[in-house]
Amino acid sequence: MIENFDAQAVPPRSIADALVGKESLLRGLLENRKARIGIYVFIVFIAISIYGRFFTPYSPFADNFQSYLAPSMAHYFGTDYNGQDVFSQFMYGTGVSLWVGAMVALMAVVIGALVGLISGYYSGIIDNVLMRVVDILLILPTFPLLVILSTYFKPTITSTIFILGILSWPFMSRVIRSQTLTIRERPFIKAAILSGMPGYRIVFSQIFKFVLPLIIINAIYTFVGAIVAQAGLAFFGLGDLASVNWGTMLYYAQNQNAVIYSAWWWIIPPGVAIAILGITANILGTGINEVFGKRSGSI
Repeated sequence: MIENFDAQAVPPRSIADALVGKESLLRGLLENRKARIGIYVFIVFIAISIYGRFFTPYSPFADNFQSYLAPSMAHYFGTDYNGQDVFSQFMYGTGVSLWVGAMVALMAVVIGALVGLISGYYSGIIDNVLMRVVDILLILPTFPLLVILSTYFKPTITSTIFILGILSWPFMSRVIRSQTLTIRERPFIKAAILSGMPGYRIVFSQIFKFVLPLIIINAIYTFVGAIVAQAGLAFFGLGDLASVNWGTMLYYAQNQNAVIYSAWWWIIPPGVAIAILGITANILGTGINEVFGKRSGSI
């Protein structure tokens, strides 16, 4: 994960320029092969999730078929122990898993970026208080704490998102604070302060443009990490087992002895999908690092 990179000497005129301008993030990523591959793979998964939400061969909850049917033209990924179509479950479950990842990443971005920007710009007592809270959360063992919290909340997708979101923002806030401390010393920020520009405007209209790429990078890793964590919780029976997602597919496959029955078609799709997303996140992160490394002259 990227923790820091050099900001440009001249700031982009606006957030829109930073995203889609001539020297924008989007243009740079599309010109980078690794980033382009990562973006395309994510688009494929998003397309599957949207399509699977409204169009599946069968209902993902219907159990009208024979158990453990091998893959065929009628059932592309075969059927499970309960006679449910695995392909329909995978298509529908992709949307649920991606929704969990997106919502957790959104929570982490909102809380982590806000804490990091405020702490890095204002420093002093505010910085000390916020960073002590972050330090406490960072030293706690994440997955055991995740398991403990999951046992105290009703197992729903919403509670899973809430728990993962609360535990996902501290590292991002630390990274954003570090970059903000550097940017705060730039001449154009000092000029803005001397001109009497309010602190909140400096933070959200000047500094934010520089940390935006860093936020995007960390959001990608948080997105994939949340999907893996949710699948892990579901696999151990701590998630919403009434929901259809990659984690519950693996849970029921393990619970119903899919390995013993050689029902590989039940296990492989969600497992491979999670692995592909993890690899894609690393490829995309490397691509983004290369784009900004070249711009800062570090590569």
